[in-house]
Amino acid sequence: MPCRLCLCSVILSAALLPGALAAADDSAELRLRIAPNEVQRYAWTITATSDSRGNEKGRPFVLTGDSAFTMTLVLRGLPAKPGVKTDKTRVAARIQDLSYSDKRAVDTAKTELTVSKGRIKCVENGKVVMDSENDIGLDRLVDYQQHIKSIENGEMRATLDAAGRQSEVEGEPALVDTLKGGGAEGIFPILSARETKVGESWEDSFSMTRIGDFKLARPAVVRSKMTFAKWVTRDDKKLAQLEIASAWDNQPLKGEHPEGLLVEITSIEGRGEGTCLFDPATGRFVEGAVNFGMKYHVTGEREGQTTALDVAGKTRFSFAAQPGR
Repeated sequence: MPCRLCLCSVILSAALLPGALAAADDSAELRLRIAPNEVQRYAWTITATSDSRGNEKGRPFVLTGDSAFTMTLVLRGLPAKPGVKTDKTRVAARIQDLSYSDKRAVDTAKTELTVSKGRIKCVENGKVVMDSENDIGLDRLVDYQQHIKSIENGEMRATLDAAGRQSEVEGEPALVDTLKGGGAEGIFPILSARETKVGESWEDSFSMTRIGDFKLARPAVVRSKMTFAKWVTRDDKKLAQLEIASAWDNQPLKGEHPEGLLVEITSIEGRGEGTCLFDPATGRFVEGAVNFGMKYHVTGEREGQTTALDVAGKTRFSFAAQPGR
């Protein structure tokens, strides 16, 4: 389902532990915080483009893609388990206002899928083949509608440590896959969870279970470096500006396409960079954006014939804290 292309571990935006006015002009306590029953909302936008060139059964082809995914991520602090003393925090996550668009073309064949406000529509080569408002393609609509309903009505729960790393993830499988599958723990940076000076850096890594449409047999590893770059003032608030730089480990991977094609993924070049604003006084992210660039080579075999594909893509993640409602 297209919604699964988006993010996965977005939950890392919430966290924990009391703490955190800036202790001095040159340092701050960089910890995320969310109190029991406190609600935080973030508007997310994820856009992606790709241009792939390949050869299948001796025939060259060009595959292009252009997608956009928006949602509101709602985080809620949960009470601690009775009788359990811990420095970790339990949180719940839900998705609201989900919308998605995906345009794909293979040579002259074109497909456009849109999901917005409960409506689903798909156009193939100029012909409407699925439209929930006009009861077109009902046999195909059922699976899409059930999947979206599971995401929007589901809840994910997780336990977070002082830096925002998660464990004990549980909840509606469709929602968990959506929040975790795209590796979104690399979007909100893992914080230092301690008093940190301006100019100081720290490092972390996370795993990706998918690359594009391919489910990986072994997760890919993305390593990130975060830096407390400087203080900035926004609406009379003193905010910490965090710079992020990420890079994929260049190691061969094996994957499987939803249609059953087994492939090897090599020549991986993936890098990202971005900036986030964080408010130490409230323990919340304010806004941020991260841009990723990705290239890799795919080879597989179908019906005794070799399939090869060179993929080049760009993805932009942006978010902004929203007022409660």
